[in-house]
Amino acid sequence: MKKQKFNLPTLENQYYQFFSLSNDLFCIATVTGYIQTVNPAWTKTLGWFNEQLIGSSLSDFIHPEEREPNLLDDQIYSKSSKRISFTNRWMCQDGTYKWLESNATIENQLIYIVARDISLQKEKEIQQKQYIQELEALKFALNAHSLVAITDAIGRITYANDQFCEVSQYSREELLGKDHKIINSGYHSPEFMQNLWQTIKQGKIWKGEIKNKAKDGSFYWVDTLVVPMLNHENKPYQYIAIRTDITQRKLSEIALLERSHLSSLSAEISLVLAQSGKLIEILENATETISRYLEVAFVGIWTFDKQTNQLKWQAGVRCQDSSCDILHDTQTALNHLGLANETISLVTYKQESVFNQKIVINQEENVSNSPFVMFQLCAYPLIIEQQIIGIMASFSQKEITEPTHNLLNWIANNVAVAIDRIWAREELFSRREALLLRLASEIRSSLDLDTILETAVNEIRNLLNIDRCCFMRYLLDASAPKLEISHESREADLVSMLGQIDIHNNQFLTNYLLNQDLVCINDTQHHLSLDENMQAFLQQFGITSQLILPIKSNSGELGVIICSHCSGERTWENHEISLLQAVTAQLAIAIDQSQLYTQSRAATLAAQTHAEKLSETLQKLQHTQAQLIQTEKMSSLGQLVAGVAHEINNPVNFIHGNLTHAKEYFDDLVRLIKIYQEHYPYPDPEIQDLAEEIDLEFLAKDLNKLLSSMNIGTNRIREIVLSLRNFSRLDEADKKLVNVHEGIENTLMILHHRWKSSGIGLGISINKNYGDLPLIDCYPGPLNQVFMNILTNAIDALEEAIPRKQNCQNYQPEISITTNILDSNYISIRIADNGNGMTEEVKNKLFDPFFTTKPVGKGTGLGLSISYQIIVDKHTGELKCFSTPGQGTEFLIQIPVKL
Repeated sequence: MKKQKFNLPTLENQYYQFFSLSNDLFCIATVTGYIQTVNPAWTKTLGWFNEQLIGSSLSDFIHPEEREPNLLDDQIYSKSSKRISFTNRWMCQDGTYKWLESNATIENQLIYIVARDISLQKEKEIQQKQYIQELEALKFALNAHSLVAITDAIGRITYANDQFCEVSQYSREELLGKDHKIINSGYHSPEFMQNLWQTIKQGKIWKGEIKNKAKDGSFYWVDTLVVPMLNHENKPYQYIAIRTDITQRKLSEIALLERSHLSSLSAEISLVLAQSGKLIEILENATETISRYLEVAFVGIWTFDKQTNQLKWQAGVRCQDSSCDILHDTQTALNHLGLANETISLVTYKQESVFNQKIVINQEENVSNSPFVMFQLCAYPLIIEQQIIGIMASFSQKEITEPTHNLLNWIANNVAVAIDRIWAREELFSRREALLLRLASEIRSSLDLDTILETAVNEIRNLLNIDRCCFMRYLLDASAPKLEISHESREADLVSMLGQIDIHNNQFLTNYLLNQDLVCINDTQHHLSLDENMQAFLQQFGITSQLILPIKSNSGELGVIICSHCSGERTWENHEISLLQAVTAQLAIAIDQSQLYTQSRAATLAAQTHAEKLSETLQKLQHTQAQLIQTEKMSSLGQLVAGVAHEINNPVNFIHGNLTHAKEYFDDLVRLIKIYQEHYPYPDPEIQDLAEEIDLEFLAKDLNKLLSSMNIGTNRIREIVLSLRNFSRLDEADKKLVNVHEGIENTLMILHHRWKSSGIGLGISINKNYGDLPLIDCYPGPLNQVFMNILTNAIDALEEAIPRKQNCQNYQPEISITTNILDSNYISIRIADNGNGMTEEVKNKLFDPFFTTKPVGKGTGLGLSISYQIIVDKHTGELKCFSTPGQGTEFLIQIPVKL
C-alpha cells in the first residue's frame, strides 16, 4: 500500500467526543481517495488502527470485485459537492472482509464517510438466497423424479406436478379441487386409509406403499411419503405427498408370489385327485382347494349325462367376504349360475375353454350382496378320449391371469382323468360280486406296486380256490428281453416258481404275452397247441390246468396273471374268467396309479423345492430392499453430518483463533492500566468513580477467566466436529487400515449427550477395557455404523431399565466395552450393558429385518439386521448376542484382521 502524509483537519472540541465514541465508522479522505483520519470504531470493527490507515488509499481496503463500480468511479472522486450511498466489502486486519453500508459526502476537497457494519444482515441475505436456490433445486428434482401433490387440510388437491398427471393420466384441471378418491383403486381396506389420515392429522409423517388407479382403469403402485405442514398452533394446514412409481417392482414381486402360489396349488390338487374315495368327496376337496388358493366367488364341477344330454351338478364352493361354503344343494348351485348356462352350454358344444368372459349377475343369482355385480367367467371342458364328460367353471370379480388360466386348464384335464378313473371303478364295482369288490378294494388301497401284486395273487388264489397264482412280467432289457415271475401265492408243498425264466425255451409264453392273448387250458395233458418246451415247463412244476390273463398298463408295461391247478383237470368257468379280467383291468390301473403316484410325489417335491426357492428369493429381495433403504439413509445422514461439521468448523476456528488475539489485547490493556495506576495514583474523581462503578479489579480478573472458558468451549466444539467428520467417513467407501478404538471413541463422543453423567444424560458409566489391537483392514464407515447401532440400543435398554431399578440400592447403569485379539487373524469386540436383558424368543428374532421391540416411531427394526449383514457378509466375521432376562445383554463382534 502506498501512503501519503497530510495534515489532519482540526476538529472542534464539541464534535471530537462524538467522533471518538461513536459506534459508526467515520473516515475523512481526500477527493483522490487517500485516508486522513478514522475514528476508533474502525479498529473495533475492522481491526485497523488509525496509524495503519492514514495515507493509505481507500481502494486498497475494498474487495477487488467491488472497486471499479464503487469508490474509484469518477462520480465519487469528482470535485462537485454531493452525497453518495454505497454498500461493499471492506478488508479486515486479519484478511477477512466485512460488509459496510456507507454514506459519503464530498465537501471542501474532502470526502466524509460514515459507515455501519451490516455483515450479519448480508450473510443472512446470502444464506436466504442460497436456501431459496436449494429449495428450487429440490423442487426441480422432486418434480423430475417423483409424483408430487399438495392438498389442503380436508384433503382437496391444490397442486399436482407433471409426473403425477402423466402417471395418473388425469390433467391438472381434473385433479385440482378433488380429493385422492379420484385415484383410489379400492385395493386397500378402510382401516388402512383411516390409519393414514389419523397419522397425518396428528402432524406425523406417514410412509407406505399404495396401489392407485389411473384414469384408463389401469393400476399402478407408488411408494408414498405424506408430510403434514403445521401452522403456529402445530396443526396441519396442508399435506405434501411425494410418491415414487414402484409398479414394475411390485409386479415382479406379485409374479414371484403367484408362481409360488400356483405351484403349491398344483401340488395339492395332484394329491387330492390321486386319493381314493367317492367321486363327490374328491371333487368337493378339489373345488375347496381351488377356492383356498384363488380369489373366486364360485367354482363348480358338472358331469355330462350322455343319455339326457344334460349337465349334472357334482361339487362346488361359494365364497362371500372371507368365508367359503361347500354347496351341497344342486338346485341352489344351478340358480346361482343361471345367466352362465348359455356360455357353459357353448363350452360343452364347442369343447373349448372360456377365459375371462364378463357376466353380470343380478340379485336373484348374485354371489355377493350388491344388486348387480360384474364377474369374470372361466369355463373348461372335461375331456377323455376326445369325448366331453363334464365342465369346470369359476367366477371371480378380478380377471384371472394367464398363468392361473393355464393351471386351471391343467387341473380340468386332471379332474377329467380322475372322474373317468372313478367312473370306471364304480362301474366295475356295480357289475361284480361283493368278493371282487373286496379284492379290488384291497388292491387299490395301496399305491406300492409290490404290495398291489402281492395282494392280487393271494386274493385270486383264495377267491378261485386254486393251487398257485403268480405274476410274471416281461422285462425289456437293452441286451436281451427277459421273463420273470416276481410274485407268487402257492400251496405250501409246491415248489416255488419265483425267478427268471429262460425266454428261448418258453417261446409259447412269450408269444401269448406279447400278443396279449388269453390262454385257457383245462387239461395240460390233452391240449394240442402246447409245444414241447411248454409241456416240459408245466410238468416241471406239476401243473395240470392253467389260465393266463394278460395285463398291459397305459405306460406300456407288460405282464400276465397265471392261475395254475396241480391236482387234475380244472375247468375255467366264464364267470371266473370275467372276474379275473376285471381284476387284471384293475391291476393295470393300479400299476398306472402307482407310477403316477411316484411321478406325482416327485413333481410335488420339485414344486415344493421350487416354492422354497421362490420364497428364499423373495426374502433376499426384501433384505436387499431393507439394506438399500438403510444404506441410503446412512449415506444421507453421513453427508448431512459432514456438511454440518464443515459449516460449524469454519466459524469455530475463526472464534478460536481470535480468542488468542483478544486475550493478548486484554493483557496489554490491563498492563497499560496498571502503569497508569503506578504513575497516576490519584486519578481524576470522574475516572475513580467509573473504576469503582465497573469494579475494575474484578473485571480484570473475571474477563481473563471468561476468555479461558471460551477457549475451552471452542476446543470442545472442535473435538466434537472432528468426531463427527471421522464418524461419517464419507471418503472411506473402500476398505482401509484403521484403528478400531478410534471408531469406538468417535461413536461415544457423538452419543455423549445421552450417556454422560452430567447435564441431560442418563449418568451411564462407560467401562473401557481396550486391548493392544493392530490396525484392522476393514470398511470403517459401515463398521462405525455397527458401533452406533449397538451402543444406541444399549443406551435405550438402560434408559428403559433405570425406572424399574430405581428401588435397587447401589444400581449404577453401565456399558462395558472390551477389545482383544483372539489370534493373529481375528479380533473381538464385546459391548455389554446391565439393563433388563431379553427373552429367548426376542433374542431369536433380533437380527430379522423390521423386527423391533421399540414403540412405533422410535425404531425401524433395520439397525441390527443391517449390522449383521455388515459384520457377517461384508467383513466375513461373526455377530452374536448373549442375554438373560434381568441380567443385561452382551454383543460379541469378531472380525478378521485382514479381509
